[in-house]
Amino acid sequence: MSQRILAAFALLPALAVAQASAATLRFEDVARERGVDFTHEDGSSGLKHFVETASGGGGWIDVDDDGWIDLYLVNGARTPGSAPGPAPRNRLLRNREGRLEDITDAAGVGDEGYGMGFCAGDADGDGRLDFLVTNYGPDRLYRNLGGARFEQVAEAAGVADPRWSTGCAFGDVDGDGDLDLYVARYARFRFEDSPFCGDRARGIRAYCNPSAFRGEVDSLYINDGRGRFRDEAAARGIHQGDEDRGFGVLLVDLDDDGDLDIYVANDGSLNRVYRNDGQGRFNDEGLISGAGLNARGLAEAGMGVDFGDVDGDGRGDVLVTNYSMESNTLYLHRGDLLYEDATAAFGLTEPSFRHVGWGVQFFDADADGDLDYAIANGHPIDNIDAFESTLSYLQPRQLFRNEAGRRFSEATAAAGPGFEPHRSGRGLAAGDFDNDGRVDLAVFNARGRFELLQNQGSGAGWVGFRLRGPAANRAAIGARLDIEAAGRRQLRHVLSGGGFLTQRDLRLHVGLGDAAGPLRWRLRWPDGKEQSGELDLRGRYVDLEYR
Repeated sequence: MSQRILAAFALLPALAVAQASAATLRFEDVARERGVDFTHEDGSSGLKHFVETASGGGGWIDVDDDGWIDLYLVNGARTPGSAPGPAPRNRLLRNREGRLEDITDAAGVGDEGYGMGFCAGDADGDGRLDFLVTNYGPDRLYRNLGGARFEQVAEAAGVADPRWSTGCAFGDVDGDGDLDLYVARYARFRFEDSPFCGDRARGIRAYCNPSAFRGEVDSLYINDGRGRFRDEAAARGIHQGDEDRGFGVLLVDLDDDGDLDIYVANDGSLNRVYRNDGQGRFNDEGLISGAGLNARGLAEAGMGVDFGDVDGDGRGDVLVTNYSMESNTLYLHRGDLLYEDATAAFGLTEPSFRHVGWGVQFFDADADGDLDYAIANGHPIDNIDAFESTLSYLQPRQLFRNEAGRRFSEATAAAGPGFEPHRSGRGLAAGDFDNDGRVDLAVFNARGRFELLQNQGSGAGWVGFRLRGPAANRAAIGARLDIEAAGRRQLRHVLSGGGFLTQRDLRLHVGLGDAAGPLRWRLRWPDGKEQSGELDLRGRYVDLEYR
């Protein structure tokens, strides 16, 4: 490593993985075996309250900074007409070297609101990860006190908005070193105003189309440096409005100019692409960028969204999950924030056309050096077969394998028993919960049991990175890492939020396949500082320390 580059390496807990020249895929649900017995409740009573269609998030957060990612599960709540019973509540499970132990009560994080989503970030700059839970109703911000204990501070922090919140993400949008917060809002729904939707002649009630409800304005909260926030969305150019019903959110450097931009997947209207002017103010380029509409110029029912370099050109691409009869949409970045709808070219139109996609995550499932992805599917209308006999409420989750950056092939049938069941899928969060270098999947199912899909494939070479940034952003949210191994370039970003209502593992996993020799890495920290070097390690998680 060059002497002028200061980077500290520390081996984190890791288990050995067998190397194989031809990696195989296999995922198996080990939730109960590893200590997780959780069933999501949405309060459904037959009255078809619209809020019941979207709940089902959560994700990974290392609450005690021990190198083992912990799990947060978001639940729904009782609704008018629900059967009496104990109030559903959220749960936090601490990771004890691959076994998950419920510490909800001791941690003080068992919210009983109508939960939606989850994102992690250090809100108060004390070096510990906090997290936000979005609700239909006041959101909850949990401040990490250390020792896996939390304090609920949403009201004091200025983020306890009572509207219907969905996706969220932390990130330093104004470049002052602390983390700001974007929260997407969905629809103006109230229980007392629930309209009748469905077939009156047959007396069949159904959940309404989102167009029955006006959209809400998103929030862009600016951090004052002490963990208190002010909503400055309008002043900074955020134009979500009556026709916009936001779900998935990305805070990421879309145009690679060193500041964080914003992507919002909207349900039924133009997706928003907010370009940062470098001062924390934004221009809406959803239309001119090509990433707001599909190739036919149509707005789609955007749900989840993820970001990753799928074709190996050093630019991050965007994948948005959509409603049935639309297909999911892959936008390839061609440079200068110009995107091309490459859905058909990459073979993705037909496999997703009849499903309703929600959670989505790019990850290297087989560690061969390119980004694959998984999708959680499920129809929002639980009696859809009464209206369309070819559709169903329970739908398969899907896995797509990257074919050398040229196209994707569906690998669901070869992915093992974890991909066999049909579920009412919602959130999906990637994370290596057992530290064996094979990325696992947390699957959040509406009205269904949580599933932890352990990656049991044969594996290949890999290395993982945990970035250790400055005190105000210790997890280095917003950083960019470039890796080159055996002539192949890979790109990773540290992302808060993303997907659909979920938080992925903040560590960066890089599959290496059979690549031998040293790895060259270049890291751009959130403040723009760059470090680089070489590394000749495999099969370990490594700390990269800000210097």
